[in-house]
Amino acid sequence: MTRRTGAAGRERGAVLVIALIVLVAMTLAAIALVRSVDAANMVAGNFAFKQGATAAGDAGTEAAISWLQTVVGTSDSYEDNVNAGYYATSQDEIDYTGNSRDETRALVDWDFNKCNDQKTSACIKPAKEIAVGNGNKVSYIIHRLCLSAGDPNAAANSCANFRASGTGSPKRGELKYGDDKRFEGTPAEYYRITTRVKGPRNTTSYVETIVHF
Repeated sequence: MTRRTGAAGRERGAVLVIALIVLVAMTLAAIALVRSVDAANMVAGNFAFKQGATAAGDAGTEAAISWLQTVVGTSDSYEDNVNAGYYATSQDEIDYTGNSRDETRALVDWDFNKCNDQKTSACIKPAKEIAVGNGNKVSYIIHRLCLSAGDPNAAANSCANFRASGTGSPKRGELKYGDDKRFEGTPAEYYRITTRVKGPRNTTSYVETIVHF
């Protein structure tokens, strides 16, 4: 009796090769799945840190408001107080994040390292850092929204002001001046508070708030 083993051996060899290819494919798929899960967890973690940092910005804003309440309405609000992170003018040409690389714009020295020796028109000092827990550190800078320092009511100055609405209202269908008041009271300057929060994993958030008193 003659045995034919060549074809069967070749078939078993082909099946083994196919099984190895499938095993390798499944292994690669498993590795990709694990990496995908790890990446998703990392993204979710970073998003949580970002939210936490943004929420912590309220602490800086509240600290700035508390400080402002001690100077608003006095001559102390007319001039810069660098150590408190307060500036009596709006200083609109500021790059708060330091990402623009525009050397004609001022930077804020958030890390207290002289703006990391970057080329800039000015390196502006904020208030000192406040530790607010969970690894978050907060600092803020305040700008009075005025064209220049000094008395906001001076003829040479110009400020963005808030004026409360009055009780009177114009009569419908009637156009005249002098009898009715739309606004009344003493105008109050606006202040812009910019807060930076630096948290775990180098998470950074910026919060800007406009207030008046």
